[in-house]
Amino acid sequence: MSGASLDAVRDTAARAWIFGHPMLENYRTLYTQAVDSNDHRYVGGFGTFRHYPRPSRPENTDIVTPNNDTPYSWCWLDLRAEPWVVSVPAMDRYYVLPFHDLDTTYVGFVGARTTGQGAGDYVIAGPGWTGPLPDGAAGVLRADSQLVGCLGRTTLTGATDKDIEELRAVQEQYGLQPLSAYTGEAAPAPADEPDWPVWREESGTSIEFFTVLDFLLGFFPALSEQEGLRQELAALGVNGAGTFEPSRLEPDVRAAMEQGIADGRARLEEAKARATTSAGCFGTRAELGDD
Repeated sequence: MSGASLDAVRDTAARAWIFGHPMLENYRTLYTQAVDSNDHRYVGGFGTFRHYPRPSRPENTDIVTPNNDTPYSWCWLDLRAEPWVVSVPAMDRYYVLPFHDLDTTYVGFVGARTTGQGAGDYVIAGPGWTGPLPDGAAGVLRADSQLVGCLGRTTLTGATDKDIEELRAVQEQYGLQPLSAYTGEAAPAPADEPDWPVWREESGTSIEFFTVLDFLLGFFPALSEQEGLRQELAALGVNGAGTFEPSRLEPDVRAAMEQGIADGRARLEEAKARATTSAGCFGTRAELGDD
């Protein structure tokens, strides 16, 4: 391959690493919390809320900005077969359940500031779902990826045993069920069980990055603003089929992709060095734009 072509491969790999980095970091957490049966800190897999109701004893080391005043509730949803419905009770305390796409971009929010403090049922739908809003549902959040996560918070109004128990009671009322169960209709055929890549720390920084990214892109239909990069990746064998194999690469192409990973990591370090707060790091796709 010519030098110019290898430069293009390196550039594609650098941009792809930046594009895919949040997906792999998200997968690191998803794998631990929903897939890895050997990690006994977590149980439940997909479609189950789990909580940290002991704010005086923070236990979750996966959360970027822990806050003991608003203990956490989290879940993972697989939307391939059908949407899911999240149900919340009426309450007089602040809470927020923000659902995020596979690349960590917020899909939308169920919470005191957005949907109010009354009880409600909300549909979480994946890309391509065009069904009607079912009777009784208050709204729909439309995701761009088939795998969706939620890391929610509920306010602890006072660090007393009584309020902790009341908080636990609220958390236990956060409900999840498939749309078919909510409407009482027959459930669709289940989606095939994926062959989940085992998470290894080198997955985020070595050529194996593209193996995991190839797997994850199968759950993330290309958005219009991503089409150019996705086409460049497909030309390198990273097309969402989950079949990318680094050993099949020509040595010079592999070297160019590895150089691109190093370039992408350097750009991220430069951005981190300029950042003074986490403001702007979290948001919806419209809020974050193409950064």
